[in-house]
Amino acid sequence: MAKARTVDQIAKFKNYRSLDLTNKVYQLKALRLAQEFSPIHPYIIELGSADDSFLDLVKDKLKGTGIGLDLTKGDDLEEPLKIKSNSVDLALALELIEHLFDTDSFLTEIHRVLKPEGILILSTPNLASLSNRLRLLFGGYPKYLEYSTKGAGHIHPYTPRILLSQLESSGFQITKFTSPNFLCPFITKTWFPLPLKELCLALGDWLPSLGSHLLIVARKP
Repeated sequence: MAKARTVDQIAKFKNYRSLDLTNKVYQLKALRLAQEFSPIHPYIIELGSADDSFLDLVKDKLKGTGIGLDLTKGDDLEEPLKIKSNSVDLALALELIEHLFDTDSFLTEIHRVLKPEGILILSTPNLASLSNRLRLLFGGYPKYLEYSTKGAGHIHPYTPRILLSQLESSGFQITKFTSPNFLCPFITKTWFPLPLKELCLALGDWLPSLGSHLLIVARKP
């Protein structure tokens, strides 16, 4: 079953383009966080990098180097990473952990490859978002939680408390907990006013536990 699911995911994301700062506001905020917290000229890995287009943007902005690892390139992200221990300054894992079976090993491997004081920026949908709480209250089904294999392949949904706890159990210190969007359903529309978009991004800092996605900056001590 797991092998069939893997084959299905490779086919689904084979021609997937990663970079889309308009629709993927978590990328926009993750880029800003990378610029704020990453060391100068970092060595970067992106896990679940697809075509590396977002990674290339981050490398350009930070004047860094690095590589992308992805299922479509033959990388099994639930196996030991083919990267030296203590060699990475910045690891990116955006909208990936919810697709994996063995999330403990995944986080342990990221911790291993990061240098001391290295940074992980991770995002995942928030099962406990305000919109999901309202959906459940009125008998609806939570967004991003899947009951069929025909979906995007989400396996493990996260709430803020569980994600933060798992990161700390994996040896990380939480540097920043935020969300890219709080209750702005039209934030990805091209006509959405930029000042309101910035307000929604800022509200994610103030009320991250209710935001649409969880966005964490974690440090390896």
